[in-house]
Amino acid sequence: MRECHKAYYYEALRQSSGGWDTNENSYFPFMENFLTMLYMCYKELVKRFAVVNGKRITKKARIEATVLNSLTPLSKAEICRILPDVSPTTVEAVLGAMVKSGAIKRLGTSRAARYIKL
Repeated sequence: MRECHKAYYYEALRQSSGGWDTNENSYFPFMENFLTMLYMCYKELVKRFAVVNGKRITKKARIEATVLNSLTPLSKAEICRILPDVSPTTVEAVLGAMVKSGAIKRLGTSRAARYIKL
């Protein structure tokens, strides 16, 4: 569960627990929160495993799209977390090619390096 959604979860849990001792509680707030989170996770999954014309987008294209669509600089580790099915070696190779072509800029060095669209 994302850190930013913990407060909503606990609030829904609190609302659902009200009146539990007198059997007057409602599961609706908890179920609404659960279904909202499930929907958000599904949307994120669809975004990460995009399909174009019935074919999966290549790993290279997904890495490029991740960096180019980001509003903030991303590190190699962050890209690997966003795209867990892509190896760090592949991410590194694509980032190197993108820097070389001038599509993105490298900020920093070594593990502190971040990449952003020019």
